[in-house]
Amino acid sequence: MYLNLLAAVRSVIPKKKLWFMSADEASNDTTRSSRYSENKNNKDVCQASLMEILESQIIPNLLKANESASPFFSTDRVRTNLPTEEEIARFAQLCIDSDADAPDTFVQSLMAEGLASDAIFLHLLAPAARHLGYLWDEDMCDFTQVTIGLVRMQQMTLRLGSEFQEKRKLAMDGMRALFAPVPGSQHTFGVLMVSEFFRREGWQVWMELGSSEADLLSAVKKDWFEVIGLSVGIEAHVESLTETIQHIRASSANRNAKILIGGPLLAVSPDLYKEVGADGAASDAATAVELARTLFSA
Repeated sequence: MYLNLLAAVRSVIPKKKLWFMSADEASNDTTRSSRYSENKNNKDVCQASLMEILESQIIPNLLKANESASPFFSTDRVRTNLPTEEEIARFAQLCIDSDADAPDTFVQSLMAEGLASDAIFLHLLAPAARHLGYLWDEDMCDFTQVTIGLVRMQQMTLRLGSEFQEKRKLAMDGMRALFAPVPGSQHTFGVLMVSEFFRREGWQVWMELGSSEADLLSAVKKDWFEVIGLSVGIEAHVESLTETIQHIRASSANRNAKILIGGPLLAVSPDLYKEVGADGAASDAATAVELARTLFSA
């Protein structure tokens, strides 16, 4: 999991403009071009140093702190109203602030009010991760803060899983599913979440996080899966997604495996699965479970 978190962190860097002078501006003036190159090289050095600090100090300390964190617990109370936009924004902010215990305290307070763990997955953690992306895009938080926030959310997802699995069902007992981001993508947060929902439904779940297409094809060739789920986050990965699905169908030990897609891109392209040759699409983890149940109960 540590390596997967690092891969997710690394994937954020290219999405931001890190220098003040564009290549087009630089090409108009030799002196400015030289200054641009020097500035870019300095930024590269700073970026590498930041990654070294994150990998060697910050992330390991966050994971170590998570090991001693208290488990979450639910109550007999029932809260029917979902987290508000204000609560989502507040939670996202807590995840990037310095108080490491504050996000846990916030979530535990919601559970004490009776908010179910599945609602926390779908209506707090997922939108809070999207909110972090918004803050990053708008330059309202820096790279280190986003890294810390995402690590805390992913670890919380794993910890909540134990409480979530207490309500495990056996409806699909023995069925096997594999979930992965599209090769080249690092949208691992949604993969972790949908895996927890499938486990609770009784599925045996495998994940391929940060894997190459060769690794993914090797996994589906080696083991039998009824469902193979792929997460796609940006339009740039659609073409490769189409090819990956074709390769999965040709390599899979189960040639009748159902291939499902999910991820942020479905919010704007709900029928994308038809374009890329998948068997279905789901906008969130709960919908994915219901879709799989429908496909195998027909």
